[in-house]
Amino acid sequence: MKKTVLLSVVFILVIVIIAIPLLAQTKKQTTKTVAKKALCLSCHENTQSILPKNHKPVSGDTIASCNPCHKPDLSGKAEPRPYAGTLHRAHVKEGSTADCMICHTYKGGRLGISGTGVSLGKVEKEDLENTKKIFLSWSQSKNMDGIHGKVDIMCSACHGNKLATTGDTVENDRCLTCHGPLEALQKRSEPKDFPDRNPHNSHLGDIACTVCHKAHSPSTVYCLGCHGNFKMKIPGAEPKG
Repeated sequence: MKKTVLLSVVFILVIVIIAIPLLAQTKKQTTKTVAKKALCLSCHENTQSILPKNHKPVSGDTIASCNPCHKPDLSGKAEPRPYAGTLHRAHVKEGSTADCMICHTYKGGRLGISGTGVSLGKVEKEDLENTKKIFLSWSQSKNMDGIHGKVDIMCSACHGNKLATTGDTVENDRCLTCHGPLEALQKRSEPKDFPDRNPHNSHLGDIACTVCHKAHSPSTVYCLGCHGNFKMKIPGAEPKG
């Protein structure tokens, strides 16, 4: 009986001794695979060919190589961000095989930027998947998000320094940071022939910009719901035909 137990213990020890190096090797290979995926050169022939003209040479091969000069901006200011805009437009488009996790991290429900330790904020996995779809619209659609995307307006310019989640909206004050003040906007949108048909100074009073201006879907002219004979256009409308 004692001999059988002893043999069993020896057998288990031998299995453990053999298994530990194999597990370590598997973990090492997995780490290498992830690291390879995060390299720019896994897709691009060289880094210099994808940089703007007259850009100084970059020695690294990950997003972390860019961060010393292009520091993550968490201010949430309503202003263009050319660096972030250029990167996202280049990688987020129809047919692209680039994955967000090449440059970003997602751990503990928080989205970050690889190689920086910077957290962009907490986001549910469902909202993260929705954000990917919205970025695709931002990069190429005719909607308001696509119009803003072409001039490097990122999510934070409208939503501030928090990650947008499904159902979020944008208040008028935020829109007027760039498009205001209201009096000036009303003057710009006043029709020459019919001044009383001003969409930004109507009989409806103070209404939300988002009643007409939709970010991630076609925009519509609310006035035309009643005044079908008016000729009014709006940026980001559903293309005709």
